[in-house]
Amino acid sequence: MLQLRDDQWERIRDQFPEEHIPDTRPGRKPIPTRAVLDAVLWILNTGAQWHLLPQCYPNYKTVHRRFQQWCQREVLREVLTQLANTLRDEGALDERESFIDATFAAAKGGGEAIGLTKRGKGVKILALVTSVVNSGRHRLQPHAAGC
Repeated sequence: MLQLRDDQWERIRDQFPEEHIPDTRPGRKPIPTRAVLDAVLWILNTGAQWHLLPQCYPNYKTVHRRFQQWCQREVLREVLTQLANTLRDEGALDERESFIDATFAAAKGGGEAIGLTKRGKGVKILALVTSVVNSGRHRLQPHAAGC
């Protein structure tokens, strides 16, 4: 299974906000960030549901909560962007080939800019994520457009 090696963890550990709770405070101590990240990587690698996380990892509710916090604070985006920039600078990332992926999702409502499908039976939303070069650095840029 996919797990971070020590050198990989050292490379990214400063990007993750650790929870600093004094030892004198009563109650549970925070789960180490590396253990949570390993659990998130297991979920992303297997595609399993959160509640199916094996017992060798922290509780799935803790893992999911921290994952959501990282997403809201764009911690994972920053880690991936810096990793891509570092790999590019080291010559380990080949930028001659790029891909764009699209996903269609049915929606019951929608904004004014999003219209009905050709059959008029609902609303479709197209979401694209592209990798663009901005001042010589990678930046992930989400797009959304109505069809």
